[in-house]
Amino acid sequence: MTRVIVLGPGPGTAGGIGVMMGHLARTESDHSSLAFVESGGAPGPRARRLCAFGRAMLACWAPVPDGTVYHVNLASKGSTWRKLVLTGLLRVRRRPYVLHLHGGGYAEFLKNLNKVMTVAVRSMFRSASSVMVLGELWRQFVSEELGVSAQKLHIIPNAVPGPAALPNPSSTPTVLFTGKVTRAKGIVELLQAWGSLPDHIRTRLVLAGDLHDPDGCITRLLETTPDVTTTGWLDGERLKKELAHASILVLASHMENLPLSLLDGMAWGLAPVVTDVGSVSDVITDGDSGWIVPVGAPRELANAMEILLADTPRRVAVAQAARARWQEQYDIVHYRSRLEDVYRQARTG
Repeated sequence: MTRVIVLGPGPGTAGGIGVMMGHLARTESDHSSLAFVESGGAPGPRARRLCAFGRAMLACWAPVPDGTVYHVNLASKGSTWRKLVLTGLLRVRRRPYVLHLHGGGYAEFLKNLNKVMTVAVRSMFRSASSVMVLGELWRQFVSEELGVSAQKLHIIPNAVPGPAALPNPSSTPTVLFTGKVTRAKGIVELLQAWGSLPDHIRTRLVLAGDLHDPDGCITRLLETTPDVTTTGWLDGERLKKELAHASILVLASHMENLPLSLLDGMAWGLAPVVTDVGSVSDVITDGDSGWIVPVGAPRELANAMEILLADTPRRVAVAQAARARWQEQYDIVHYRSRLEDVYRQARTG
């Protein structure tokens, strides 16, 4: 059995990586054991985060059984600075590590680094036993910009659990957004698009997530846009209820890697309307298993929502295709074994 130490946000931590690690922690296997070590990036007091980083450093340096593999979750900014230290310790100790790139803004982050830090980041990637990315776009980026060899690169898309059977569809279709309610998630364009729909087409839009609106723009739009419900942050059970009652999943993000909210919607049999960001085009076949629209284009977003709201047979067909795609490629039941193939390669070197 391969012993794996997973460095990064722990299961249940706020954010996509924490949610993904929560899903992973609930999987079972006879071939690997997982130990999750928080590396200091989770929200909280500075002292607590420093203590967590210290424990992560100790996990990298202290004695471990032979054959232990480190799974290092990575995003931009502070995540990269912490992982440079941790992987540096692993390199000194000659321990195999697998980098798992999650952050949707990593290309922009790398472009803005100075020469010294760019060299350091490239060295961290090239020294990894393997590098996991979430889609073809990111495989090309890591290969071309960071110089990682093809044999080290693995596309391991995110995965989520879903219901064994779908609930009965609602007679009136609801459109659901899940995630932080921010400009970066395209909420301004979404509200503009929703408000432009004809009254006889527009039903109910639910924004399920915390509002982050420093300039007040979203708040002002919410006050003037009809038929919108905001829920604030939802725990897992309450989110499932919203997914069960919805018919369309909308995500108008400006930047993503592979959003879990999209996969959740597919798992629950929702018809996705999403912007063309990150690895979305690896997941969705436009017009078949979802609708892909340009970033920052409220007119196109409104058109896609109007078509799916007005045409029930088409909406149902798209939703069924999305659910089938999730079952084939993005169900959490397949995820652990895909990781174990990468761990095995890292262990045998």
